[in-house]
Amino acid sequence: VVSYSCGSDSKFSAAAEAHPAMVDPNDAPNIAVPLCLLASKDEDAEAVKAFEKALKVPSQVHTFDDQVHGFMAARGDLTDEKVRAEYERGYQTLLDFFQKYL
Repeated sequence: VVSYSCGSDSKFSAAAEAHPAMVDPNDAPNIAVPLCLLASKDEDAEAVKAFEKALKVPSQVHTFDDQVHGFMAARGDLTDEKVRAEYERGYQTLLDFFQKYL
């Protein structure tokens, strides 16, 4: 959804994706606003790398190698200290990104 709503006619100034499903590198060249993508261990690592390489806008792409898809949402076990730390790091990354680009 983020990739489709951030083209040249987008009303957004910046965008972010947390543990996006079905990363498609072919979508990246059409994104026209700065983008932050936070992938989990469950996203296709090669697709994430290709997506990042194909972006033509300022971007931040991070992979949380030890976190499951959904760790920044309902699937994050915040009683686990490591998950909670990565959850907080993810949201701090988003805050810093939006502070820079908005």
